[in-house]
Amino acid sequence: MIRVKRFEAIQNELAIKGVVDVIELAELLHSSKATIRRDLDALEKLGILKRTHGGAQVVDSDEELPFHTKMMAHSQEKRAIGIKTASCIPDGSIIGCTGGTTVLSIVKHLKEKQITVVTNAINIAMELATSKMVEVIVSGGTLRSRTYEMVGHVADRTLSELNLDFALIGVDGIDILRGISTYTMQEAHAASVFINQAKYVWVVADYSKIGKIAPAIIAPISKVNRIFTDKGIPSPMKKQLEAAGIEVIISD
Repeated sequence: MIRVKRFEAIQNELAIKGVVDVIELAELLHSSKATIRRDLDALEKLGILKRTHGGAQVVDSDEELPFHTKMMAHSQEKRAIGIKTASCIPDGSIIGCTGGTTVLSIVKHLKEKQITVVTNAINIAMELATSKMVEVIVSGGTLRSRTYEMVGHVADRTLSELNLDFALIGVDGIDILRGISTYTMQEAHAASVFINQAKYVWVVADYSKIGKIAPAIIAPISKVNRIFTDKGIPSPMKKQLEAAGIEVIISD
């Protein structure tokens, strides 16, 4: 494929997903990874995209992407994180789950565990609805159609009345200084309630969220016990997180 056609295809993928991956683009465009990297570098110089570890993202990434678009991004990494995180949850646990694509990837692998799941996300509840092993408690509240999460005082009141063993927190940004963050204050507040009610706080995020800062702060990094992520996490960031006392779990 000639370069101008690759540029067009890359921009189309970026417009749909908001993020692109070198390996996925190489397969899609039948080109080498080195060629795709050069294309992304050239497009960055033109101001069309911003390079990231292993790919690129739209220049202005402050706008939240739709849920189905997020699901397509880094899907293999999210699946691996989901399997790894689920394997660490013991039977008999009470788990708090925020919304988010990575959290959804986890609950797909919890259906055979004898646990209780508390969530403010209707898609999380629906994913577990057919399980005969999992008891599901849904918070209620005002629904955000973009993320399928219920927020507001009804959700906060319900969540604050329950004690949790683990809180699984999906985020849009992880930064040593600015903590964990997401796109809206309402979702950030709901996530902070999960954190306050839990013995252990586990943040789940693929590598593209590491080092990123979203508009609404959920909690300082000191509130986090573990971060489940993938091999794409930059080594310096992993060392900084571990130096801050956080256990970083890398999925296979």
